[in-house]
Amino acid sequence: MAKEKIRFTITSADLQTAQSCDCQKWIRHLAANGLKGSDLQRLFDGRFPEGKLFVLDMLEFLRRSDPHLERFLAGRGGVLADDHLSFDYGAVRQMLGREFPELASRLAEGDQARKVIKRRPGTVDLSPLAKKR
Repeated sequence: MAKEKIRFTITSADLQTAQSCDCQKWIRHLAANGLKGSDLQRLFDGRFPEGKLFVLDMLEFLRRSDPHLERFLAGRGGVLADDHLSFDYGAVRQMLGREFPELASRLAEGDQARKVIKRRPGTVDLSPLAKKR
């Protein structure tokens, strides 16, 4: 059995059931084909993708090769609205940096560009407001 490399975990709201799967094939597929760039950017930044379609597409992609995931989803009727979903963001960054260095550098530059803080010209009056009478 293959060792898990990038963990995607589904945990039930009551914490009674959980299932992890290796989503490295999915991330590699997206990176190699230039798909879902904004979602990859969010994963690279350590945040969960905004759209639910990302997770649904990923699960559909992985179900074909992961019989444990298929049984887990079939047994509970899919992903439920109150499930907690998580990625191993560090592993996503490492894999993209190792296998797709050009993409990783582009994603890292995009990450830096958002951290620019624009300052207003002039000074700000920090004195307390006058009390109304």
